[in-house]
Amino acid sequence: MKLRTRITLSVSLCFGVVVGGLALEGQLQEWSAARRYRETLLTGYRNTWSGVAGSELQRLAAAIPLLTRNDDAVRALARRDPDGYANSLKDLLPVLRDGSIPATFEVATLDGRLFFSTVLHELAVDYPALHPDRNPAAPQILSIGLIDAVLRAGQPLTGLLMQTNGCYGLTVAFPLLDRSGPVAVGALYFSANQLLPAFAASVGAPAFLLHINGSPVADADPGPWRPLDPSHKLIDHTGLRTDVQGKQVLTLAWLALPDLFNREVAILLTVEDITIQYWREVVISFLYQGGILVALALFLGGLYWYLRRAFRPLNQVVDVLNALTRGETGLPTIVIGSTRDDEIGRLANTADQFRQAQAARTQLLVIRKELNIATRIQRSLQPINFPDRKELAVFAELHPFSEVGGDFYDFFDLPDGRLGLVIADVSDKGIAAALFMAFARTVIHTIAQIIPEPGDCLERANHLLSHDNAASMFVTTFYGVLNPASGELCYVNAGHNPPYHIMVDGKVAALARTGGMALGVMDDLAFVERKLALAPGERLLFYTDGVTEAINEASEEFSTHRLENTLAVAPASPREMIAAVVAAVQTFAGAAPPTDDLTLLALLYRGTGEAVND
Repeated sequence: MKLRTRITLSVSLCFGVVVGGLALEGQLQEWSAARRYRETLLTGYRNTWSGVAGSELQRLAAAIPLLTRNDDAVRALARRDPDGYANSLKDLLPVLRDGSIPATFEVATLDGRLFFSTVLHELAVDYPALHPDRNPAAPQILSIGLIDAVLRAGQPLTGLLMQTNGCYGLTVAFPLLDRSGPVAVGALYFSANQLLPAFAASVGAPAFLLHINGSPVADADPGPWRPLDPSHKLIDHTGLRTDVQGKQVLTLAWLALPDLFNREVAILLTVEDITIQYWREVVISFLYQGGILVALALFLGGLYWYLRRAFRPLNQVVDVLNALTRGETGLPTIVIGSTRDDEIGRLANTADQFRQAQAARTQLLVIRKELNIATRIQRSLQPINFPDRKELAVFAELHPFSEVGGDFYDFFDLPDGRLGLVIADVSDKGIAAALFMAFARTVIHTIAQIIPEPGDCLERANHLLSHDNAASMFVTTFYGVLNPASGELCYVNAGHNPPYHIMVDGKVAALARTGGMALGVMDDLAFVERKLALAPGERLLFYTDGVTEAINEASEEFSTHRLENTLAVAPASPREMIAAVVAAVQTFAGAAPPTDDLTLLALLYRGTGEAVND
């Protein structure tokens, strides 16, 4: 190894180790300190909020005996007499209203209708007689879910809850009983925003509530949140970050607040202006790093001057290597005779050959990388969480012919409770088929959520796929919608191989065709629907032509006949049934390479009764 190489490598290694070690150590310490500060700060905020909210909830809970042990109120509630109930609480209502934090009280019957509310009582000159059967107003707090939770718990529930007006309240919900048992549910609550001043005073920073999606609560004071850039959204439900907006720097700390069902429903946010401290640290850091860079530049400049002077005879070779490093195809001029076979000539020739080889290898790696990315993207489009429910079980497999293919399957729950099942085959192979497949799957999946009926869904999908179809590609499709409760399958076959119906006794029959044409061929096509009633224990197998058209070494096709024989003896489990078909095809093909994508989707219908042993 030459002297210049040894010096360069030694200096580079020393600087790399020292600078890298210092940078890594500093970064690790900074991350550790930031993590500890974040955890400590958010834990303190969470404990402070719990303490502030807990004390007020205890105050509300202390009023429960005054409400539940009021004999006049209990009798009026049993008689469904709102006027009598209001009169029985006339001494208690001012206490709730005039407390340190005014509280609201409402009562709802077990079916969720409002019986009494201090809000309406205070707004009306004469308290309107609420009657649950006429439901004059909706409860603010007591939803059907909360009423059910209180009745199941049999004791008061306390915590944060979203009101029907989109605001948040701290609530104590409790059952109201008579001798026969629960007759209604009551709730004492007050706006959570009323706790923010006490919380802000405790943590020393302005605070307010946001919805769980990061938007401000309707009745909240926007405070310091107003000047923030709307694009700086809160990504996580709990976190700490610093936002720089022009000359102003703000520290945001937020944590998710659970409701009494332990669901994260709101975000408690504090915003603190740290502009002066932030810019002071920026200036100090800039001066420190600038000094290091200046010292390093001076040292490297001196070293470069020394090496340039000491190794001037090799400047031409260095110029060539620098050109190769920059990826240039034209090398600097080097006078090398045709008969010169010294070190410089051999090095220049070898460097040029290496550059050409590297360019070809890089191009090949780029193509391979793009194919791998396309393969991962295509596989990610296929659902992998197969349903295994009391009523049914589904499983599917896709074996592409190359890195990417044109087959796809899909299954999804529809808004009306039914299950959509799709299998399709694009008319081409490779990248073009994969792109058209992704488009077709997205179109069918999206339209099915809006138009679940198979005929109307494929008619709309065909319109979109036919529009501006410059490549003249099409996709054969089978789309069925299964009602898990009744076992009824409503389906449309758009030019696809008909699926097989495997009955409990082992008989195998292909589903009747519907006469539909493949999607994307032409616009304005109507698709006829057919229906099939599945009995418990019966199965369906959807497949593409890669199964039946698989070829062995004698150029024979697997055919539908062999597929039917395989299905007649296949296990009942969808996974095992597909495994049996794949094994049969692979055994038949032997050493012959595949010629098409192979896709299978299996369904076992168990019915709504006891599950069939599969």
